[in-house]
Order: sequence, then C-alpha cells, then structure tokens
Amino acid sequence: MNRSPQHRQYNAVQIKTANKGQLIVLLYQGALKNMKKALLQLEEKDMEGKGNSLIKAQDIVLELMYALDQGMLDEGNELAANLQRLYLYCYRQLVQANLKMDPKPIGEVIELLANLLEAWEQVAAGGGPDDGGSARPTVALTG
Repeated sequence: MNRSPQHRQYNAVQIKTANKGQLIVLLYQGALKNMKKALLQLEEKDMEGKGNSLIKAQDIVLELMYALDQGMLDEGNELAANLQRLYLYCYRQLVQANLKMDPKPIGEVIELLANLLEAWEQVAAGGGPDDGGSARPTVALTG
C-alpha cells in the first residue's frame, strides 16, 4: 500500500512525540497490523507479500524484546523475563508460520499480542487495569 506524504509525515510526528509507553503501543499495533495483513495475503496466495509482512512483524517483536530493561532481566525480574520468553516464542511462531505457510501460529500470536496491547494501552494512558489509574509499570523500557 502506497501512503501519501501527509500520512507518512503524520506517522513520523506521532512517533517523535510519543512517550515510551505510547511507543510500545505503536509497536504492538504495527505487529498486529502486519500479522493480519499476512493472513489476508496467505489467503490470496500472495507469498511474497505474506513473507514481507511476517518479516516486519518479526522485526517488531524483536524490537519489543530489545525494549525490555536489561538490568531488570539481569536481576531476574519475573515480569521482564516472562515477557522476554513470550516475545521469543512469538518470534519463533512467526518464523514457523512463514516457513510452513501456516496461518494457525499467526492467529495464536495475534491473540497473545492483542491481550498484551490492551494492558500496554492502560499503562500508556497512565493507569493499570484494577487501580483506577495509580499503577506504575513494573517493567522499565530502554531506548
């Protein structure tokens, strides 16, 4: 899809003005968009497009993993370690889906990341799911 210069400029401004939580939300949204696009391309037998879309989604999942605070991982923070394992699992599922042209792993990763997106949207908005807005994220982001 060819985007207009105005649309690209809007996206660039959105990224430059986002805080770290909002950037994570944008990454999740981008991964989900590319995975859904890959499912459509797989149905349409557009193997090149499917491959490109899944590679973009894989790259975004890696960026999410790189955004985890290495210090927290080194300290054994359970949440950071669980997210790291989940991102690695998602990445491997997308690689397998791409190689085997199988939509099932893509659907599984979409479901996992959609659930995480909901949580990150709450964090980016300044509140947790159960606290009326006073929760602080327990995973630090780098970058």
